[in-house]
Amino acid sequence: MEWETMADRVSNDELDSLIWHFLRDQDGQATNNDDLVAAAGGKWRRVDSRIQAMRKAGRIRFYRGPRGVNPNRPAHVRSHGWEVLGCPGEGFNEDGRWDWREDCSDCLRRTNPDPDAGTVEPPLIVVFECELRIAPN
Repeated sequence: MEWETMADRVSNDELDSLIWHFLRDQDGQATNNDDLVAAAGGKWRRVDSRIQAMRKAGRIRFYRGPRGVNPNRPAHVRSHGWEVLGCPGEGFNEDGRWDWREDCSDCLRRTNPDPDAGTVEPPLIVVFECELRIAPN
C-alpha cells in the first residue's frame, strides 16, 4: 500500500488493523515501516501510540529477549517480540471513511481478546451475523 500524501492519513481503527496485520505477518519494527508511518500521516509516534493503545487493550502482548533467552516467549512470536491476540476484525474504506464489517465494531474478540484464545481470523463469509462474535455485556 502506498499513500500519495500525508493528507491520506487513516483513522485509528484502520491504522490499528494495519498494525495488527504487520505485527502478525512481518518482522521489523512497525514504527520503522514506511507504509505504516505514511498511513499515520508521516508520524512514527502515532504508530507507536496506537501500538501502546493496542497493548493496553490486550490486543497485542510484548515478549522481551530473543527466542531461547526468554523461556516464556512462544515460538510463533516474530523477531519484533509482539504477539497479536484475538481477531483483527474486518473493515473497509468507503468514500474516505473506515467502517467495520457487521459485528466487528464492538466485538470483544477484537476489542478486548482473551489471551488464552490466541489469534483468530474472521470468517471469510458472514451470513446474518458473525459466528465468532462476542457481544459486549
